[in-house]
Amino acid sequence: MDIFATGMTFGLMMGGILSLTVLGISVVYGITGVPNFAIGLIGVIGGYTAWYFTADIGITLAIFLGIAVCFGIGFLLQIILLTPLSKKGADATLFFIITISLGLILQGLIRIVFPKPQISIELPRIGNITIAGVSADGVKFLALAVAVVTLVLIRFLERNSKFGKMLQGTEQNLKLAKLIGINTSLIFALSHGIGCSLAAVGAIFWGSIYSLNLSTGWNLAFTGYIIAVIGGIGNIWGGLLSALVMGFVISFAGYFLGGVWQSVVLYSIVILVLVIRPRGILGSERSI
Repeated sequence: MDIFATGMTFGLMMGGILSLTVLGISVVYGITGVPNFAIGLIGVIGGYTAWYFTADIGITLAIFLGIAVCFGIGFLLQIILLTPLSKKGADATLFFIITISLGLILQGLIRIVFPKPQISIELPRIGNITIAGVSADGVKFLALAVAVVTLVLIRFLERNSKFGKMLQGTEQNLKLAKLIGINTSLIFALSHGIGCSLAAVGAIFWGSIYSLNLSTGWNLAFTGYIIAVIGGIGNIWGGLLSALVMGFVISFAGYFLGGVWQSVVLYSIVILVLVIRPRGILGSERSI
């Protein structure tokens, strides 16, 4: 029972951390249809920004600044580069090459602007939380709470606000959305900004629990996309569900088999799920 409780608890923590990046990916891809493989590096920029300005303006304002910087990057990236490419008929392969190249550019810029190779972010401590007799730092569970609240907020806005209706219209029928006067380019840009902001929050939590470096951005993006595809690419409920499932898989595989087996078990399950359900657990109306 203790083993099960420990595995479930640490699975929740890992799933919560991963789910923030996955939600960012799902928002971006679900609305724009564009796979941005640089989203992890953009999130890491938010983490480094928060770390850099903490001493000057305090951790709370520094976090909001890091999130705002990532929103701006995502917004401008969509307006300046990705929307024009979409209008020219760019496909997923071209977006993959361009966003990977963009990630490499961002990686170089991070090295120039933030020369420290690895950082840790000190979030305010909120004490330990005990679940089923297993105690852990509350910050580790806060990431999951933020992800769930964000998902609920997105769904609430979709159903109860003009902006949400425009999001739904753009996602469901782009041509019709344009015909009824929705500024789809602006919706794409706002969605991309929101997605990159979520990636920043995920990177900040990761940096507070573990640490941040240049490889973190690639790892978060790569793992995030795999988890998003498992849940149903663009499906935010599927993304959250698959993040939790993968968190449990990583936790139990590491506990019973050792860390070297985590990747073997994780990606074996990925292949199995996609063979059975190619569009993911909850399905997706898009294919990557």
